Parts: sequence; C-alpha cells; structure tokens
Amino acid sequence: MHTETHDDDVVTRPHLVVLQGPGLGDFFEITDDELVVGSDPFRADIVVRDVEVEPCHAEVYREPGRYVVRGVGAGKEISLNGEVMEEPGGGHPLSDGDRIHIGDSVLEFSYQDEIKASFYEQLHKLVNRDHLTGLFSKERFDREFEHRLGVTADEGRPLSVLMADIDSLKKINDANGHLLGEFVVGEIGRIIGTLHQGEGRIATRFGGDEYQTILPGLPKIEATEVAEEIRRRVEQHAFERGGTTAKTTISIGVAGYPEDGATRQELTHAADAALYRSKRAGGNVVSD
Repeated sequence: MHTETHDDDVVTRPHLVVLQGPGLGDFFEITDDELVVGSDPFRADIVVRDVEVEPCHAEVYREPGRYVVRGVGAGKEISLNGEVMEEPGGGHPLSDGDRIHIGDSVLEFSYQDEIKASFYEQLHKLVNRDHLTGLFSKERFDREFEHRLGVTADEGRPLSVLMADIDSLKKINDANGHLLGEFVVGEIGRIIGTLHQGEGRIATRFGGDEYQTILPGLPKIEATEVAEEIRRRVEQHAFERGGTTAKTTISIGVAGYPEDGATRQELTHAADAALYRSKRAGGNVVSD
C-alpha cells in the first residue's frame, strides 16, 4: 500500500470516499500520481457507479505539494464544494475535506487524517466484503454486475460469467469438522480472487460453498481458460489448518453475454445450468 510522507514527516493517506450517490461509502485510496474518475470500469481508475457520471468524467492528479482535479472533456459539469467549476479542464487545487460533485454523487477528498482514512476503509470492507473470503458481498456484487453489464452493452463488448461449486465439501466437514470446511471455503475464495484482480473482474460467494464471478471484456472462450486455471489451482492446492490437510476440487460453469443472455438473471441462470452439467459429469470439470 502506497503512503506519502511530506517534509514535516506527517504520514498521509490521500483518498476519496463517496458521501452521496449510488456508491455510498465506496473508498478509493489515491496511490498514483494521476487517476481518472468515471463510470467506465474499462477506462476509469476510480469507478463511480452513477449513470449520471461520464465514462471518463474527471481526473485527479498530483502537482508538487498538492492534488488537483480537472475535467477530462466531460459533457456534464463538475462542482467543487457546491460551486460549478467554470473552467473544469484548467485544474483546481484540492484541499483536505473538499467535496467533488459529479453526476448525482459527491466524493470527499482527504489526506491529513490517517484515522479517518482507516475508518472509511474498514467501513467499506464491512459493508461490501464477505467476511470469509474477502470477495464482494452478494448485494454489492449484484449492483456491480448490473453496472458493468450496462457499460459492456453500451460499448458492444463481451462479458462472461462463472458459477462455481466446491466438490464434496460435506465429506471434508464430516471427516475433519466444519472449521476446516469453512477454511476451505475461504481459501478457495482467495484463489478465485487472485484471478479476478483488475480489468473490471469481480467475484462473490454466491452461497455456502458456491461462487459467482464476472469477467467484463472477456468472451466465453477466454473465460473458459480462466475457469480452467481456477479448477487447476484448487485441484493442486493442499488445504492445511491446525495440522490437518484436506484436498478437494471444484466444478465450474461458464456463460457469455450476449449469446447466453442479456440480463444478470439470464446470465446467472445460463452459468448455473453449465455448472449443473459439470456436476453431472462427475465434478472437477469446466462446462459452457
């Protein structure tokens, strides 16, 4: 994690947090010298889930001793602390506590309060993350799915969906206890998470031992390769906890937009049907 130290040795954590809008509570740490703010998960570094926000609406960048916000050719206005930026492309310096208004969302910029930054970050995790796997909570995942599917459809890009289910988790629970089984669920979630970092990819724990993921911009044939990599890593992984080791496998179904459906519900149903085919084939299989 990148932090900054000014000349006075005060450790800072520059960040933006959504105070108002569909993405309420979203926390974004500013770790680069130049970041695009917008609604497009393919082009924006800070993705604001707001239909009134342009795909690339604003840019936050660093100058010596300060951060600056400017518009990036946005057709919609930007306000700073409630006042419309008359020349949004010219750049406006940001002070601690400044509020950036874009679309129906308000983002607060801050960098001087480490405690507040940690609070917002932890709150974001509590609200949006599954405690066992670290993946998105189901509710947050569904909102992201809808948003990213909409962007995908608007831009004519493909999108793929994976549904996965652990094979024979009950045997692990019966042989070694539910604590090891719970550990396996969490570890597999982390395996899936490592393959869903960046490029708009996200994942969730769909149920007790099921997972769902989306891969924006990836056609089904390429998503199948990702699914095979997940299957291979789980098969090869030794799940060790408290001196006890277990092995298991995973079954995965793959569906693609637009060929298998045009809505979140249709794509979920199609991926789930493919998962069922993997289970009927004996498990440890990827099906499309």
